[in-house]
Amino acid sequence: MAKATSKLESMRFTSGISDAVNAHEATMAACRQALDQLAGQPCDLAYVFASPIYRASWPSLLEVIHEQLRPRVLIGCSGSGIIGGGQELEWVPAVSITAAHLPEVKLFPFVVTPDELELSAPGGFWVDKIGVSPEASPIFVVFADPYTCQPMKLLHELNATYRSRPMIGGLVSGGSEAGEHLLFINREVARDGAVGVAMSGNITMDTVISQGCRPIGRPYVVTKSEEHALIELGGRQALAVLHEVLSGLSPDDRELAQRGSIFIGLVINEMRPQFGAGDFLIRNILGIDPDLGAIAVAEDLRIGQTVQFQLRDPATSRQELRRLLQQVGTAPQQLIPPAGCLLFNCTGRGKSLYGLAHQDVKTIQMISGKLPIGGFFCNGEIGPLDGTNLLHGYTASVGLFRPLRVPSPAAPAANETASS
Repeated sequence: MAKATSKLESMRFTSGISDAVNAHEATMAACRQALDQLAGQPCDLAYVFASPIYRASWPSLLEVIHEQLRPRVLIGCSGSGIIGGGQELEWVPAVSITAAHLPEVKLFPFVVTPDELELSAPGGFWVDKIGVSPEASPIFVVFADPYTCQPMKLLHELNATYRSRPMIGGLVSGGSEAGEHLLFINREVARDGAVGVAMSGNITMDTVISQGCRPIGRPYVVTKSEEHALIELGGRQALAVLHEVLSGLSPDDRELAQRGSIFIGLVINEMRPQFGAGDFLIRNILGIDPDLGAIAVAEDLRIGQTVQFQLRDPATSRQELRRLLQQVGTAPQQLIPPAGCLLFNCTGRGKSLYGLAHQDVKTIQMISGKLPIGGFFCNGEIGPLDGTNLLHGYTASVGLFRPLRVPSPAAPAANETASS
């Protein structure tokens, strides 16, 4: 129910994080930091990210968060690395809470089970499940369990239903089998499926999808493939083409490739006259078959598809993230600066890529300002490229949140919440 307000209310994001060994102490510390930064404003939405080391302590800790913050909506998940308060804490105990005060914003939390997703279809199912129509132009944050959810089906149907409205998030990490991951939705803990929240009203989200890869060689057309097996490129054995590309590299780049930093990029939009960084869906090279001359790729391939080999290195990753953030910052709509940020980082980034901690968070705060940032390290990152929400790998998926307009003193504060 909308309520009138006599004072100016501004969107506010806060970020708290703790690496205390005791789960209750860590949660209380993160709550206190978030509360202090809210400065008396109510918490409409809380994003909670927690190390799986604390697995046995949930859902009681959700009650603690609700007692302290009293959020209208809470969603989150566990992760092998936790992001918050300007830090990226990998494989250690940690709890991160990003709390937001969102005037004139409607929130639509939802949870979908594996059985529901098996029977789901684009259109009415998702409108009924989430409770918001495509005409409301919602934005989305989604977390999914990689062992029990079908993320490609989930993304396809949400894209089709909501006309590719922007979505960020990721696949939960830190567990080694089904049932070891946690998904948080209000006061409940799920161990399978997916959770998310749609937001509409006076809010928008600028997205940055930084893959940290650069194309090498030239594009090739797939002329023979079988599911994950890339057999021929341009009528030649795929492995022979790869060897040719590698032989043309500098010694430093060849060394990068030998250390496992070579990937394959699948062109997203075949209609472009030429392809560069950001035009590809990056996928792992899983292995080779010398007898067949084939390359195993972590994606089903189709004949006629355009691909190009890619290299990933720390310098390219930093430069690309910086460049994309600068592009967002100079866009015409950026008259209203972002109030907060969510970062969903691949488990292959962080210290394993840079050799140092906190590098992507530092880059974001250097370019976009000292924003409150929350997030986690993912088994796959969700974010839009070329108007379509996709599942990425080795990517930083960034969402920068800001109001569409500055509220006037007489504006209604419609912090309405709908639940599925």
